[in-house]
Amino acid sequence: MEAQFTAALDAVIAQVKRDRSILAAILCGSLSHDTVWALSDIDLVLVTIDDSKVPAGDKSLYADGVNVHALLVPRAEFRKMAEGSARNSFAHSFLTKGRLLYAHDPTIVEIFQALAGIGDRDTQLQLLRSAMQALPSLYKARKWFVTRGDLDYTALWILYAATPLARIEVVGRRLLADREVIPQALALNPALFSTIYTGLLNSRKTTRSVQTALEAAEDYLRRQAADLFAPVLDYLRDAGEARAAGEIEAHFNRTVNVSSVTIACEYLADQGLVGKASIQARLTKKSNIDVEELAFFDLGSAQ
Repeated sequence: MEAQFTAALDAVIAQVKRDRSILAAILCGSLSHDTVWALSDIDLVLVTIDDSKVPAGDKSLYADGVNVHALLVPRAEFRKMAEGSARNSFAHSFLTKGRLLYAHDPTIVEIFQALAGIGDRDTQLQLLRSAMQALPSLYKARKWFVTRGDLDYTALWILYAATPLARIEVVGRRLLADREVIPQALALNPALFSTIYTGLLNSRKTTRSVQTALEAAEDYLRRQAADLFAPVLDYLRDAGEARAAGEIEAHFNRTVNVSSVTIACEYLADQGLVGKASIQARLTKKSNIDVEELAFFDLGSAQ
């Protein structure tokens, strides 16, 4: 099977390489780093010349019975994609786990090689995003366990949380998280992920097993909360006073493109890591009455 896909790839690249508008080809997806099977396809990123007549887009090709999905990216946009995508995001992982097949432009080689670096800031933001993604699922799991005693539905929400928790495990170790991040995390932390993932899938659900899985997932976040939510804690510490939820949201959206930070603040308040207050605000620009908007503050600054 792999030989068939490799032959199809070679046939496509032999043609593409003669196209003067294509500067480089990057093989991504399963053929570059995983196992192909009958329903696989070939994923290519083709870097094109910078020309108004050569816009970004995609083409579905067909080679020797194999589907080939080609993403066409102008050189300037490829640079922005490579340099602007947060390290360990999906776009970054997709490119980094790829293989540069050829490049007529040496600057593309340099850009591609630089993708391997993962800095502290990128790591911190990916951890924050992953932790925030896990919170709603764990809240939902806890609600259904406490209010309904529905073991199946509780387990389902724990399983939803397994993927962002797996990203925390992998990214936190400065490894590259890919689409199959749960098997990665299972190898790194079998005690946790056999409890919240394989254990829930492969055994009869009992009150004890579901409660153990839920508490394990919640404890995993709780023990790392100060590190996972460090950007939020640092922001409130630097503010030195209470900040309204809307102001916090605007700051993180504007500066690091992270949204829904209020849920992180609510979690930190529940854990006793930040304080909760209210600030007078108006619902619209034409409102004539004040309401109390949820706000948060650093506990150290309040002393």
